[in-house]
Amino acid sequence: MKKILPLFVLFLFLSSCALLRDYADVQRPSVNFSKMSIQNISFDGVTLLFDFDVNNPNRFGVSADQYSYEFFINDNSFLSGTQQENIRISRESSSVVQVPVSLNFSDVFSTFTSLVRRDSLSYKIATEVQFDIPGLGRQRVPVSTAGELPIPRMPRIEFSGLNVRNLSLSGAEIDLGFRVSNPNSFGISLSNAAYVFRVNGREWLDTRLGDRIRIGGSQSDTITIPVRLNASQMGSVLLDLIGGSTQFDYNLSGSANISAELEGFQDGGTIPFDVSGRHTTN
Repeated sequence: MKKILPLFVLFLFLSSCALLRDYADVQRPSVNFSKMSIQNISFDGVTLLFDFDVNNPNRFGVSADQYSYEFFINDNSFLSGTQQENIRISRESSSVVQVPVSLNFSDVFSTFTSLVRRDSLSYKIATEVQFDIPGLGRQRVPVSTAGELPIPRMPRIEFSGLNVRNLSLSGAEIDLGFRVSNPNSFGISLSNAAYVFRVNGREWLDTRLGDRIRIGGSQSDTITIPVRLNASQMGSVLLDLIGGSTQFDYNLSGSANISAELEGFQDGGTIPFDVSGRHTTN
């Protein structure tokens, strides 16, 4: 028993020395940006997830109990927040802090009117992780990153004109043209499109297209739909066409399912459209 006690005291002394040596070499953890992913994006808004790698070089574990962030758009502060989160990082190891950020595009446009006609925005996120480190106390470690974020734009659907293939007093066979324009830099696809087309208040067309239509980035495509109309449907427009010219008011309304070649875009959503105007044929 007398021999064991001195050995135990020596063990405690050596352990204390090792612990003191570890704390004497204490270092602040490092925080580095890893990646940004688009969790979901639509014409209404976007949710982003920023990953930051946290490295603990010490020979003892440390804790991070919160992080704060400030999100900038075009170098102007837009969002900020603080999240209480208990993260334990073991000795000489790494962990990941994830910072989610959600944007509503209508709020963005009301704050930054210059972005209304833009297809992307510049962002910066400044994050600060707060640690409780033995020997140093509470420490704040800042990190930031910046990049570009796409702003999805609704496709434009418009009436592009008509081509009369056959015309008589009883009616006409006409090709109706509809132009779909994609203002985005990425491709989109429309499917299950339903159209109602009225001329001077009379319904000329009520149909659903099952075909999938793909429009490349910054491109447009024309859809041609053949219709057979009787004199009752056409009204005075029929006589005007027979006379060689006509002017009429039209309304094109409907909806279509949309998908986009963009990370995080939720395919299968429905977009409505309702376009009115005046068309002149000579």
